[in-house]
Amino acid sequence: MFIVMIHDLKNIKKLKEAGADAIIIGVEDFSIRQSLTISLRDLKEVVLQCHALNLKLYVNALRFFMEDELNLLETFLKACKEADVDGIYYSDEGVFYEAQKQGMESLLIYQPETLITNHMDIAFYLHLGIQSVSLAHECSLEEILQMTEQNKEVEILISGYFSILYSRRMLVTNYLDAIKSNEKGHKKVLDLIESTRQDRMPIVEDDYGTHIFSEAPIQSQKELPVLKEHGLYRFRIDSIFMDDDWTIHVLNAYQNQTDVPGSNHWYYQTTMKKKEDSHE
Repeated sequence: MFIVMIHDLKNIKKLKEAGADAIIIGVEDFSIRQSLTISLRDLKEVVLQCHALNLKLYVNALRFFMEDELNLLETFLKACKEADVDGIYYSDEGVFYEAQKQGMESLLIYQPETLITNHMDIAFYLHLGIQSVSLAHECSLEEILQMTEQNKEVEILISGYFSILYSRRMLVTNYLDAIKSNEKGHKKVLDLIESTRQDRMPIVEDDYGTHIFSEAPIQSQKELPVLKEHGLYRFRIDSIFMDDDWTIHVLNAYQNQTDVPGSNHWYYQTTMKKKEDSHE
């Protein structure tokens, strides 16, 4: 099952023909890190377009919600239910709380980016009755196989840049103010270079905070057959900073076993290091 972001609704059919099984769309005031957002009132129409092509429609609701926004969140969830969406991505536990009150927990996909790193967390969240859990992107292939031995209802990002930090703070604006720069960083893609690395990491600030991404997109051409053989089936392609043509190319590449853009080095690096192994 290939789950992809979309940049232009005109390309829904093209993505389906390229092998997509589901698309992710953003909704104004509720989504972050999304390539396309629509108004809540247009959601039902897009769901109908997708279902007519036998495509699932998932909604990005990954932002954090404050207490005074719970009524807004309740309205959003009711609209998603009425529109018959197939799933809702969330990272704020408050979304689960509000969805549970409406009996909607089976629509939820928990995507906290960096937190799901062991089989106990997978089991805990799936036991809540949600649809799926998205694994941390930095996990090695060996760790993924071990973590999912008992539970296969997990989702893996197989292509695209991944988020390594999300803060509600306007970090880019604060930095530019501190150095007395006249440049504006809001909704503009900048590069972050750490003192200990040479790789450039994209950093974006929007209405809901600051987002830092991996230095390169991940790709999983060699690993995808292994993951499928293991019984996993939910694979996400994130096309932020790209476009729908890039997604179509990636879908075709996976199915035709041709070159997929990006790097697979994350699958083969140690994500946990013990102090005694540091030789310090």
